[in-house]
Amino acid sequence: MMLNYLKGEAYRIAHGRAAYLFAGTLCAIVLAANVLLWAMSSTPGFPYATVRFSMSNLVPMLPLLFYMAGLLVWVLFADDRKDGTLKNAIAHGCSRRDLFLGKCLVATVLGLAILAVVLAVYVGSAVLLLEGSTEAVAILLEGVASALPFTAACVVLGVAVCSALPKTVTAFLVWVAVVSVIPAVLNVIGLGVEPVARLASWLPANFFANEVAINQSGLAQFLWDTPEGLAKCLIAGIAGIAVFGAVGLWRAGKAEL
Repeated sequence: MMLNYLKGEAYRIAHGRAAYLFAGTLCAIVLAANVLLWAMSSTPGFPYATVRFSMSNLVPMLPLLFYMAGLLVWVLFADDRKDGTLKNAIAHGCSRRDLFLGKCLVATVLGLAILAVVLAVYVGSAVLLLEGSTEAVAILLEGVASALPFTAACVVLGVAVCSALPKTVTAFLVWVAVVSVIPAVLNVIGLGVEPVARLASWLPANFFANEVAINQSGLAQFLWDTPEGLAKCLIAGIAGIAVFGAVGLWRAGKAEL
């Protein structure tokens, strides 16, 4: 029955507008950023119309992938209760846990496809329009790859809270609290409490913000360049998928439609 649900979701997404609007908006934003730099390149003394500068804008902002993952879940599934999608799927023999897993799979696959398109537009327009070495492109792609495990975890968390909580606003606030607010609070507390600081350093919202930096002068720090840093990215992401997935499966059988 999950296969039928996946086919139905694929048909719904392919024939709807939400996913296309989501991807198109992101592509327009990244393209506009590079076009603006290109337009400014004719200004005397303007040093920022380079591939490196364009890539360096996004490298320290990799946590945006987490928020885009959560937003995608809301775009796809926030109205499931209102339009009767859940009730129809269950009426046709699909269990709530299968629905949870199916949603996670659909959102993750679609998210990867959209990410590939947006990166192609972003990197392609930078290389075509701007000057300088493309070395920073590899740095960006490595950073995106290191952030993917926890980005997938954010998808799972989004599906879990949407499935468990009846109100979309409440679910959104819980998601933001787990991904962003709690790590930020622990990071502040950790400034004076060492055990809390160690815990906070393992939360992706913190270590991608604190351990990644790049600028025009050549100074750079990339978490994923070291085995320890890359391991932290993978462990935190996989742990997030496991924990959020376990909670989501547990709650899936208890959620009211």
